[in-house]
Amino acid sequence: MKRASMSMGTFAVAGMLILLPIGALAQQAPAETANASEGIVHTVVAGDTLWDLSAKYLGSPWKWTEVWERNRFITNPHYIYPGIQVVIVPPGAREIALGQKPKSAPGPAESAAAVAPSAEAIKPAVPAPRVPYLDIKPSDFVRAGEFSREAPKGIGNIKGGKEPKVGFVEGDTVYLSLRKVIPSGQLLGVYRVRGPIDSSGKRSVSGYVTYLIGVIQAVPNVDGQATARVRQSFEDLTRADLISEEIPAYTPVRIEPGADGIPSSVITGRLENKELAQGDFIYLDQGASAGVAVGNVFRLFVPTGEAAGASSSSGSGTVLFEVARAVVVRVSPDFSTAYVASGSESFAAGVSARRGVPSQ
Repeated sequence: MKRASMSMGTFAVAGMLILLPIGALAQQAPAETANASEGIVHTVVAGDTLWDLSAKYLGSPWKWTEVWERNRFITNPHYIYPGIQVVIVPPGAREIALGQKPKSAPGPAESAAAVAPSAEAIKPAVPAPRVPYLDIKPSDFVRAGEFSREAPKGIGNIKGGKEPKVGFVEGDTVYLSLRKVIPSGQLLGVYRVRGPIDSSGKRSVSGYVTYLIGVIQAVPNVDGQATARVRQSFEDLTRADLISEEIPAYTPVRIEPGADGIPSSVITGRLENKELAQGDFIYLDQGASAGVAVGNVFRLFVPTGEAAGASSSSGSGTVLFEVARAVVVRVSPDFSTAYVASGSESFAAGVSARRGVPSQ
């Protein structure tokens, strides 16, 4: 390129940078990020989100953190600028060289000296031990929710909709009441809050259940009113639901039962069910401060003998029978969220729980 044209180009680029938003400068990818040898390179267009790219390339929108981890120059994972390049790494990708020639061919002497291994030396490869992971769909995992002492605040709520409806679903246009400005194109989470809820277990606990029920995407304002389109709805979105900038993501849960001995109680379930069972999410009154970790297994007990073949445990002179097992998927200092992975019968909130699985 000639020096004269380079000088004009420099001034043109400088002018363009002045016009760009500050956030756009923060998301300029480093040169090596667009290296196609590291994966599929996607050039962002208007309306794209990591949530959408994850759905397109990884098979689930809830794996968006896998894309973000590969492109940490992105400052807001729920709002990306058109024109930037994002490297996508499909799950389980491996580099396999087919027909690759050796760096240096062996000489005649080496070839003559080569001796075939004996039959005794050839042993079948020992398969690596299977690592147990919780069997749960990403779309179910992200709706696990959490229990907290304080009511969550969020940034606003749904004010109404383009259509005069009570509940809103995918494809609907909704108007928002927000306490901060959100740029067009950004994704937002919609959460349902229940509470205050008082535990019926041994410990006196009171708090709130919060869980995801939908995802909305901001669009250009209509008559000065913040507006969004419903992208995903697990339940009807209502005016009472909470809007947050946080959107959960799926993370595989490796099952680590943990040492036997942490006693706990079921505070409540995610939904307002009187009876809880396999497939439900429950909240326990013990958390990280008590030593609970993600992947731990809790056995749930009821003081009845109706569960045929159920194992039993005694405490304070009462015989308890195991009716279910739950795997911890989320932990806070004081509480845990667990997924009931197996069970022989339903149970109610307030039942006893104990970490660990007895040896066979």
